[in-house]
Amino acid sequence: MLGPGEPRGRGALHHRRTGRPGAANAEIKSFDPAANPYLVAGAIIAAGLGGMDSGLSLPPPVAGDPAVEGRERRLPTSLLTALEHFEDSTVLREALGDPLFESIAAVRRAEAALFEKSSPQEIAVATRRRY
Repeated sequence: MLGPGEPRGRGALHHRRTGRPGAANAEIKSFDPAANPYLVAGAIIAAGLGGMDSGLSLPPPVAGDPAVEGRERRLPTSLLTALEHFEDSTVLREALGDPLFESIAAVRRAEAALFEKSSPQEIAVATRRRY
């Protein structure tokens, strides 16, 4: 489920934990462990700043188990759908720059074509040593 988690909840994709005044930790669990962590952090910061610039506000915190609580906004379930959302993002294109943005999209499109008719098990076998 998209949206922030409760301060003490662990079910949402991301949440912020505050400790003492002036100290906080952010936990983000929604990205591929094989991803470049610097690109992920930069993209998340850019998306957050883009949302602030657009006057968007966070949805209410997710209470309970997001897998059970509702299905109003889910992450894409296929690489092609995720890629369509990525390619529609002017914020990420601007943050990453055209060459990197286009390279990421081209690699993911080729990967989607390569595994278009593969089962999840076949994809796992083919990629487990690569990544």
